[in-house]
Amino acid sequence: MRYGWLAIVAAGAIVYANSLDNSFHYDDEHSIQHNIHLRSLANVPRFFIDPAMFSVDADKAMYRPLLLVTYALNFAAGSYEVAGFRAVNILLHVLCALTVGALARRLSDCPHTGLLAGLLFAVHPLGTEPVNYISSRSESLAALFFLLGVWLYVRASQEGNADGRGLTLLAMALGLLSKATPITMPAVLLAYDLVHGTASPWRTRVQSLVRRHWPFWGLTLFHVGVIWFNGFLSDSVRNPVRSMSTQWLTQLKAITFYVHRLALPVNLNVEPQFTAATRNGTVVLTSLAFALTLLFLALHSYRRGRRRILFLAVLGAAPMLPVMIMPLNILVNERRLYLPAAAVCMALALVLGGGRRGRDLFSARLHRGSVVALVWLLTFAGMTMQRNRDWRDEHSLWHAALRTAPLMPRVHLYLGNAHKNAAMSAPCVEQANAYWQQALASYRRTIELDPMGELGLRGLNNVGAVHFMLDDIDAAESAYQRAVGLDPHYADARVNLGSVLHERARRRTVRDAVQRELLLESVRAYERALRLSPNHPLAYANLGLAYFDLGEFERAGQAYERAYHINPADFRLLNNMGNLHVSLSMVHTGERSRAHLLQARHHYTRALQLNPAFNPPRAGLQEVQARLDRTP
Repeated sequence: MRYGWLAIVAAGAIVYANSLDNSFHYDDEHSIQHNIHLRSLANVPRFFIDPAMFSVDADKAMYRPLLLVTYALNFAAGSYEVAGFRAVNILLHVLCALTVGALARRLSDCPHTGLLAGLLFAVHPLGTEPVNYISSRSESLAALFFLLGVWLYVRASQEGNADGRGLTLLAMALGLLSKATPITMPAVLLAYDLVHGTASPWRTRVQSLVRRHWPFWGLTLFHVGVIWFNGFLSDSVRNPVRSMSTQWLTQLKAITFYVHRLALPVNLNVEPQFTAATRNGTVVLTSLAFALTLLFLALHSYRRGRRRILFLAVLGAAPMLPVMIMPLNILVNERRLYLPAAAVCMALALVLGGGRRGRDLFSARLHRGSVVALVWLLTFAGMTMQRNRDWRDEHSLWHAALRTAPLMPRVHLYLGNAHKNAAMSAPCVEQANAYWQQALASYRRTIELDPMGELGLRGLNNVGAVHFMLDDIDAAESAYQRAVGLDPHYADARVNLGSVLHERARRRTVRDAVQRELLLESVRAYERALRLSPNHPLAYANLGLAYFDLGEFERAGQAYERAYHINPADFRLLNNMGNLHVSLSMVHTGERSRAHLLQARHHYTRALQLNPAFNPPRAGLQEVQARLDRTP
């Protein structure tokens, strides 16, 4: 159809228009918002050699350099304006939809089948997580190069153009620099040639396949070597999050979950209700039987001459193999279905459109397939726009997750964090206390569901944080000590134990040796935390405050600047930086004093912009203005 590709672009833009102002979420904090490596384009070459650049926390290292380049370009263009990051995610999704349409057109030799496939993918609800969750950009970026590489290969094969295979190799390389998913591309390309190959002597055919495909398998081996020697893969192999037997049983069980989400993308969840399988239970065996049935149907379609369906089955299944084989922290998630959803959309378009050249899906002579396609498109579009609303902020996201996953500890942990953040921004004490109590309940539920795991540990630490904010220092210290007892290397709890010592020092009414010793003890606690987590923003912020209370203003300023460099959106830190400059203005005279007052006013103003409900900067601004008025 004329303007068909514009229709795909318009569909993608329309269904995601209500997502532009949605917030950052989840892992976005460590991989984007606090990731100091993204704030200079001079770091781009290091992205390609150092997996630790992926996050502010070196323990969360991943080798995805091209993804980091896109983040750095986003930051260079608009700092942390979330709309800019999400606009890029929408653009990548639309490009994927266009590529799905182009590939379906190649496979069917029908422009209207390609249009329908592209439209279905553009509005498919399983695209909502890769679009709304900025850190999930890795899925759409890798998928774009994966699909583009397959399309280039199919076009080259159909047209007898050997240069197209070189472009396919380039697309695969770019995909591998975004995420490891394209490591399965050689299997998909081989499946295409096996399914669509012509009859010839087996020796001749094998030689032809080897000649055509060895570069792709060679690139796969090269990439595996790179991520092994830079530590990304080798560390995962040496320290698996679960045994291989549990991993494989769990992923067998996951097949039913994934097929259900592909067939019926309702009740989508950022943290689906799913647990590990430790033995050959009924669910695992049922899932295995289901998988074998799907394999039989795919092979049967080939025998019946439906070669395209078998190829699309391989295209959908192959990208899932790495996450099913390698143990990852997350058992299942919906963003892994992004590429399989593309294969499903192409299969649906083939079935509904029939691959018949010249059939106009939207003409006055609508056939039954066109009506079904239209209903499907409208339904998917409505579901996608509704799901975008769930991603509006942390409260809406985790409340939506709680509806269908009440037994998942991560849901309660992050919902508690949402309550905690709301309490810190509440306009009145009563509302703040209500949020604190909700946060406390969520954290306690996290501990109940994961008493000995990482999430339960974080919940315990956050229970202490709530008690601290509610002025129950003893209860806070007890929770922090329990957390350190469970994991002596847990930096957050070490920071918070320092805060307890710090607070006890501040509560002494007169300055004495005990107060100074408590402050020095808190400094040592913060420094221990920084040895465990060298880029911990709260540790630096609290260290600066401790030095401020000790009267060591230069050291306080250095610690504050480091904390601000990591997390420039911390309104409490900005208020403390304002206080430091007010104190420095009293040490100096003349223009230097005035310069410190102006700097203090800047920090107080920025703190209020970030949190208008936080009152200390208002008092600070009044004091600064009074001092400026008295300054000649």
